[in-house]
Amino acid sequence: MTEETERSYGGISKELQGDDLRYALDILNASLAKVSGMSDKPSFQVVKVKSVTSQVVAGMIYRYKVQLTQDDAIKESYVKIWSRPWLPENGTNMEIKQEGDDNVFEITF
Repeated sequence: MTEETERSYGGISKELQGDDLRYALDILNASLAKVSGMSDKPSFQVVKVKSVTSQVVAGMIYRYKVQLTQDDAIKESYVKIWSRPWLPENGTNMEIKQEGDDNVFEITF
């Protein structure tokens, strides 16, 4: 690979590996834990990670294909986290779409 093709350009999604993958998984787990700590919100836990991508936008969008548990059921799930850490409030938006469910769980914190 040349230096030109190794650069990350805004708007281009890339599959994550190594330290980038670990960082993205930390964001996912911390976000799910935060939501689980809210009394009126559902509780999700990661069972298996299938793929993780990131995309530079006004912040960073992480997309996860995972298996999540909710109420003792394991479901194939798609999670999108838009992180804007410079915002003092509401800097993280998370959407969870589970296979077989038409609803999308969305929260901003």
